[in-house]
Amino acid sequence: MVAAVDTMAGVSACPALAGGLLQLSTCVDQEYLREQCPHRVTLRDGDPRLSALPDGDPHLPILSSGNSHLPTSSARDPHLSTSLISGSAPEVVVRSSVLPSPRLNQLLEGISYPGVSDNPPQPPPWLDREMFNRGRKFYQRYLYCLCFTDLLSLVMTLSAERALKPLIYTGRSDTPIKALRRYFSTLLHLITWFTGDVWEPSHPAHKDILAIRSIHCKLAQTFNNSACNEKLSTISVAKKGHEEPADSLNSAIRQDLQRVAEDTLPTETSDGPVVYINQLDMSLTQYAFMGLVVAHPEKLGTGSATEEEMVGLIHFWRGLGWLMGIEDQYNFCSGTVAETKALCLEVERLIFIPLLAKVDWNYEHMATSLIKGMSYIVPATSYPAMFRYLAYTLDIAVPTFVSKMSYRHSFHYWVMRCTFALILLVPCLLLLLNHMFNSLIDKLQKDNSKFKLTMSGGSKSVATPSDH
Repeated sequence: MVAAVDTMAGVSACPALAGGLLQLSTCVDQEYLREQCPHRVTLRDGDPRLSALPDGDPHLPILSSGNSHLPTSSARDPHLSTSLISGSAPEVVVRSSVLPSPRLNQLLEGISYPGVSDNPPQPPPWLDREMFNRGRKFYQRYLYCLCFTDLLSLVMTLSAERALKPLIYTGRSDTPIKALRRYFSTLLHLITWFTGDVWEPSHPAHKDILAIRSIHCKLAQTFNNSACNEKLSTISVAKKGHEEPADSLNSAIRQDLQRVAEDTLPTETSDGPVVYINQLDMSLTQYAFMGLVVAHPEKLGTGSATEEEMVGLIHFWRGLGWLMGIEDQYNFCSGTVAETKALCLEVERLIFIPLLAKVDWNYEHMATSLIKGMSYIVPATSYPAMFRYLAYTLDIAVPTFVSKMSYRHSFHYWVMRCTFALILLVPCLLLLLNHMFNSLIDKLQKDNSKFKLTMSGGSKSVATPSDH
């Protein structure tokens, strides 16, 4: 009792902490509402009915078929469609009739063009070195948050078949240990880029990013060969010996997300054979590394970042995109913070959420292998917990998926929620997490005999932020 009184006194004496705890409690209540009332209307930006809703909340529970609480009649509204879910009231789903923005349309045009252009490996005219270096510092300050976000993004982007099928085909990430080797190597490349000088021709970071660009070029030639292209179209994890278990979760994802997914944009097919590693894919790869942080900073531990820091992060990836061979018109990061955030939200709504609504066992197996492998670096993680955190980040209700989660996986999820809530409340916690993360990276590099990890750029050691 005394401890409880002391705790309450401490909260009362610290308005910031009290406000943070109230915010966390509110988030829990909102998530409970999403899970208990999944059959609700979600009105998109620009819908005139938003102005009639209380407090601007675009989410409205559907209590019954005769009481949808819509400001206007839904019976004749072309934006609404109804479907009957077994054991539940008729569901109302808002379908967007809004066309993609001109900027997204421009990116979509890159689907038919090779992903590696003839960009010279020198600084482009628009490069701002000070702004670029600000992005490098952003990575050093928020290393743990950004690396966690990269994993979360992979759970989302694996839903794209052009990204997934080559991974299945190469067989380099279809088990946890293989996935650890592959994605730990990617992490080391990234660390090399933001701790080194990618613009200095003699620097290892410059040589490393150009080596990755060369690898992309060779892989594109392989995958776009007619014989290989045909094999990729029919590849599956089952053919690699990974049969789907009875307790798989992909059907639950489809059931939940098909209620809210927009109409799919043509991102999986094009005229003629599929072009693997195209300009659109490269642009969406930029999104994968920075998009969730730009669009949802408060949910991923970077809510305290300033506008200047966000500008630096975006410019950093604009520069890396140039070196990777992304043409300026397809560079995801060529806009302001507001423009880039709007583009991120649009890509999530019109590309990735619809793709997630169609996932199958191929996706689930590869995503599970990824998270199991990376749990050696990021403890207390699991695929179900990561997917639920992704849904939380994107503000999507997944009640069917949550009902199938084990207590252990639910515990993992709430550890993540509490961790990122505490990062905002206790800034010094981020320093501790960064230090622990760096220590794990160093340990894996030193104890390489167990995992046989590939070091960045073929070097025996890689500089990490802990070395600076």
